[in-house]
Amino acid sequence: MSDALEQVKARIPHREPFLFVDRILEQGEGRIVTERTVRADEPQFQGHYPGSPLMPGVLLCEACFQTGAMLLSSAGASARSAGSQPAPAVGAPPTAPPASAFAPIDPRVMKRHRGYLPHWEREHATYFVTFRLADSLPADARKRIEEQRYDIVKTAEHLDRPLSDTERERLDQLYSVTVDELLNAGHGACHLKAPDCAAVVAETLTKFDGERYALYAWCVMPNHVHVVFRPFAGHALGDVLHSWKSFTAKACNKLVGRTGEFWQRESFDRLIRDRDEFDLRVRYTVENPVAAGLVGWKWVGGSAVGGAPTAGAGEAPALRDAGEAPALRGAGEAPALRDAGEAPALRDRKPVLTRILEAKFRGMVVPGDVLRVEVEQEEKMGDAFVMNGKVSCAGKNVLRVKFIVAMVEIPA
Repeated sequence: MSDALEQVKARIPHREPFLFVDRILEQGEGRIVTERTVRADEPQFQGHYPGSPLMPGVLLCEACFQTGAMLLSSAGASARSAGSQPAPAVGAPPTAPPASAFAPIDPRVMKRHRGYLPHWEREHATYFVTFRLADSLPADARKRIEEQRYDIVKTAEHLDRPLSDTERERLDQLYSVTVDELLNAGHGACHLKAPDCAAVVAETLTKFDGERYALYAWCVMPNHVHVVFRPFAGHALGDVLHSWKSFTAKACNKLVGRTGEFWQRESFDRLIRDRDEFDLRVRYTVENPVAAGLVGWKWVGGSAVGGAPTAGAGEAPALRDAGEAPALRGAGEAPALRDAGEAPALRDRKPVLTRILEAKFRGMVVPGDVLRVEVEQEEKMGDAFVMNGKVSCAGKNVLRVKFIVAMVEIPA
């Protein structure tokens, strides 16, 4: 069984032959994208137009229902992995940066270029940084994102002006939402799933904590790394990142018996503007394994994390003090739960289809087709959610469906 399929089965109780999702491609607040490969040996084709097999429309709808169920079942960390890994709670970490680390910046003065993206730096600032493996994004998605980022930067340069706040937020959104969703889907070889490689990265991050930088939170994921830290005087952001990536690339390549590019050249770094954003970024870093559906993930730590582990030891720890700050979904603005009071309901109930409001079929699906299933949450009505689903094949829409899913108790 593939890791992608295991991730699906960890989200919903459906199993073959009534499982119509193969893998999760993207997920963000209120939206999820999955994929399904239609196979000729599936049992429905024995009786549905034998000799000229067509995928029944009701099963295309079911693929949307199951995708929507995964969107709801992952709404809260406790619902995703109850009993296996606690959801951290943000409070006021005693090692938070000083107030001076959150002072405003002037992008016209602090902009630096390292690769394709502009980076804003300031002495004594605190940063949220993400760097990823070279193969962690599908080629077509990487090209599309890079083209959008390039267009934003070049437009400002052509007009001989600094990037606007809106443009900088759009760049942030492209990476911290779009890219993070793809990273959490587990693309590429995911070399950091190997404990030896993850340990190398974790030990490298923590080695100079307190000497070259203050390390507030870190997380080593299967194909990327998140870090919240503050470089000390004399240790520039770019120098620290280069040191981390250079050493770990050589060590991990040796461990897995490969050569060549290990990390993607471009890293994402965001200068943290205030204390609220600091709390959000720390929480997002520590919760990332849970958001990606990883159970019992060890590679999390930092001075803002209670009982910060020796690299690789123990389960993902909780943050020090309980608080109110929501978990991040990509850009850091949307909470993991729409209302904190919903957590018990989501934890104890399961998503069940209650009504199809509308379904429009626009094409036929045959064995060999690869389906892209997109579901978005439209509105919430008590314990029920209105969902919009779309199934496309080779870029053409074959189904649009609107349905209602309710969170209900299932008798044992």
